[in-house]
Amino acid sequence: MSYQDRRALMAAVSLLCVTVPCSAFAQFGPAPVPAAPPVPEPVPGGIPATSGVPQSLRWTEDWGIAADPAYRRDNPLERLRNLPISDPDIRLSIGGEMRYYYQSWTHQNLGASANDANHNLGQRLRLVTELRVTPFLRIFSELGHNKEYDATTATPPNRDKLEFQQIFADITVPLGDQALFTLRPGRFEMPLGNGKLVGLRDGTNVRFTYQGVRGTFILKNRLRIDAFAVRPMQLLAGSFDDKANPDRHFNGVTVSAAKGLLLPDTQIDVYHYDVFNKVAKFALLTGEEHRESWGMRIGGKSGAWDYDAEGTFQTGHFAGDRIRAWGFNSDLGYSLPPTTPLRPRVGLRFDAFSGDGKPNNGTLGTFAPPAPRLPLFGDAGYLNFSNIIDLYPNLTVKPAKALTLVAGPEFFWRETKEDATYAGPTNYPGVRPVGSSYVGTGYNFQADWIVTKNLSYRFFFTRWIASEAFKAGGGKSSDYVGIWQQIRF
Repeated sequence: MSYQDRRALMAAVSLLCVTVPCSAFAQFGPAPVPAAPPVPEPVPGGIPATSGVPQSLRWTEDWGIAADPAYRRDNPLERLRNLPISDPDIRLSIGGEMRYYYQSWTHQNLGASANDANHNLGQRLRLVTELRVTPFLRIFSELGHNKEYDATTATPPNRDKLEFQQIFADITVPLGDQALFTLRPGRFEMPLGNGKLVGLRDGTNVRFTYQGVRGTFILKNRLRIDAFAVRPMQLLAGSFDDKANPDRHFNGVTVSAAKGLLLPDTQIDVYHYDVFNKVAKFALLTGEEHRESWGMRIGGKSGAWDYDAEGTFQTGHFAGDRIRAWGFNSDLGYSLPPTTPLRPRVGLRFDAFSGDGKPNNGTLGTFAPPAPRLPLFGDAGYLNFSNIIDLYPNLTVKPAKALTLVAGPEFFWRETKEDATYAGPTNYPGVRPVGSSYVGTGYNFQADWIVTKNLSYRFFFTRWIASEAFKAGGGKSSDYVGIWQQIRF
């Protein structure tokens, strides 16, 4: 990290503590943790979060607790989270977010392009409002401003002037005592399932957002059906000028059985995604793509074990060729008893995504996720879920209740030697190794410190060691460092 980079990072941290004094958040203390806090569901009408706790998905928050006079007296800033209007059923909530994220890569593209060293400081500012008009209607908005400082190479999703990142209405219709339907038209974030194939892109200032309509039917404790027809947002240079991308669409439906309904302690999801992209790029071809994904996911926890596994098969057409691709992602963990020092969890992640083993045969075999989580395998974001096999044994420990550390080596192979490696959210072809399928090893260290419910830090380091085959194709080893300070209220 250069002297200039260190100065930029320290200036950002100092600016945060001047603009919003860090000591001001200490009065809130850690969020109260009930015996079994509900896990918020990232779907319209889903289970809301524990009341009074800011969330990554702001529209899953519940601020009913801020109506209590004693709570408002002890938490003066959070009075804004529950403001009565003329009628008791009409309430306004106002919140915000400020995040500064410093990142440094010695080779962001692992040598796939010249001069790919990059260092930047991202600034994410948000103003969140929610207007509830009776329990059956709410209007949510998230106004944002995004800036990138001192970037060696510009990252477009880091640069978006004043813009509504989200603005939508939720119209909820109860269907008896046990069922409800929520319709969501507008512009919104939309992570699905475990958030890997359809994620958030939290590694940049601007997350994945879509414009269109989403409908969710919930039969309590039994079934959920979620359907959507949207277009990804296109980020433009000015203010209030972003628009839905006319050259792309994303439609789909997921059906989820509640945990324990079909298998003990296990939730089961099945889904179908339909993606159209007028201009898609792969190793040998560029052309129009219409790709359908058919998949199933199971996840749960049984005793000390936790597990999550997902399989996907893809069909469709690309540049005149048919698509036949597959993907699998999984995560298995074992947690030692809570009385064990550091409360360790031993984990193993295994992922495999197909490549194109027979080029120019009329069939494209390269897997392409609809909107992959960024960060992907790690915060460095070096590789995508295409033509890759990943094995990541890891250890998680908690030296303190608010501090979580994760570390381990991560091993990568190409699924087929006939295809390239891929990078970024758009499956852009990266390095094409020569010879062996082995791509390289990443040594990862991650630290998450939840100082209070409002203030958090994250640190991530990766030392990427390229294989000889990767180097023979022009690839390079690389170091990545990322650290953010985030305030939500």
